[in-house]
Amino acid sequence: MLTKNDIKHMLTDALRAQLARSKADALSVFENQNPSALFDCLNVQQRTRFEQVAGDMFNQPAKRFSTFENMVNYYYAAFLYYGQINFLTSGSTGAYKKCPHTTAMIEEEAYGVREEFEGVKRVVGLVPVHHLYGFTFTLMLPRVLPAEVTWLPALPTANWQELLKEGDLVVAFPLFWQYWVELGNKFPQGVRGLSSTAPMKDEVITALYDLGIEKFTEVYGASEMGAVGRRHRAGEAFEVFGFWDLDLKDQIRLKRKSQDSWQVLPDQADMENARFIRPLGRTDKCVQVAGINVYPSHVEEVLSQHPAVKECKVRLMRPEEGERLKAFIVLNEGYNEGHLDIIRTHLRQKLSVHEMPRSFTFGDKLPVNEIGKAADW
Repeated sequence: MLTKNDIKHMLTDALRAQLARSKADALSVFENQNPSALFDCLNVQQRTRFEQVAGDMFNQPAKRFSTFENMVNYYYAAFLYYGQINFLTSGSTGAYKKCPHTTAMIEEEAYGVREEFEGVKRVVGLVPVHHLYGFTFTLMLPRVLPAEVTWLPALPTANWQELLKEGDLVVAFPLFWQYWVELGNKFPQGVRGLSSTAPMKDEVITALYDLGIEKFTEVYGASEMGAVGRRHRAGEAFEVFGFWDLDLKDQIRLKRKSQDSWQVLPDQADMENARFIRPLGRTDKCVQVAGINVYPSHVEEVLSQHPAVKECKVRLMRPEEGERLKAFIVLNEGYNEGHLDIIRTHLRQKLSVHEMPRSFTFGDKLPVNEIGKAADW
């Protein structure tokens, strides 16, 4: 079902993502349509990292290639032989996780979500295909509908109304939809929208309908499992896709109808009716910052390593505060709030941009509620 051009597209998007992390002018990377030229401009460190990522995607040891085309040919052959792709989680500490998906799983998912998007004439992809979300909905879905597909930069500028037409399905991330609402863009008649990878704000979903979107679909899923369920309106629970069987004895477990093994949801969730679930948060305490998986416990560990810090707590901001992390710090004797700059310097040396807390609060003890449990601040 996958062609060599599909594998090339996946490797190209992985290459762009690698370069964009270290290039000040990241937009130019995504505007460059020549992957061989991008590959040739990698420095030694970037090439080593990219070759490791590419090898992990296709379950092969990292290998040095003289040209990008040689890499594409090699991994296309690996895919044909093993019939499997590893989709990689974003990971907040640089240690991503490999999530294997076989050809049978890929086809089952593509056909399993197709009924949700009947009538779509063109898929407008704003997400990379080396991640499972982009792969399923901008590479495989157009093929099984069938529909045209075009990929565009994820920039919701004012002229988007001229780019869209009736029958389009726009596949994007939550931040794109939030920017769209902030710009106040109206939708042409008959345009649908799709979002995944992080929770959508209810007020954004409502605003998209106010701006004229015909139908909006939010997909709940995970790299480990793929697409699990969908909803269309703010406040709704997610209806589980039909290619999943459910088991509700002790915890919510799911099994693809084509497989024998059960999988536990990576999130805490409540079950509503027979096929509806409401996710409550990651069981591994992972949160999303601008679409990237971040672990507050890791940030706490790094923060605690500074001699000024006696105790600390890190959590995601409330919606009205922002979309980054915040930290509460109890200082050791001899330190005061004036030492915040040296604490920040310590963190910048060890954390990524998305892991850096945006705000800091100081106190004599960590905040707790009336029954002694950790409280917000």
